[in-house]
Amino acid sequence: MRLTVRLFGPLSRAAGRAEVCLPLDDAPATCAALRRRLSECEPRLAPWLAGCRFAVNCQFAAEDQPLRADDEIALVGFVSGG
Repeated sequence: MRLTVRLFGPLSRAAGRAEVCLPLDDAPATCAALRRRLSECEPRLAPWLAGCRFAVNCQFAAEDQPLRADDEIALVGFVSGG
């Protein structure tokens, strides 16, 4: 299955684009599997991934969250400030 992951701010600058499309053939397809695949396919994102969370269909997702090809997925970086 192919998944599209939206990127924002420093993550999009690191990747050089606002979204990444990549195959994920792991079974089961989960956020944890997607994180591993992103680090392989987009090495420029690898340093950021430990501090990021996935949002799936506008809700933060656990690492074991199952993924489908039609899910809206965003990689959300660490946010700080007041």
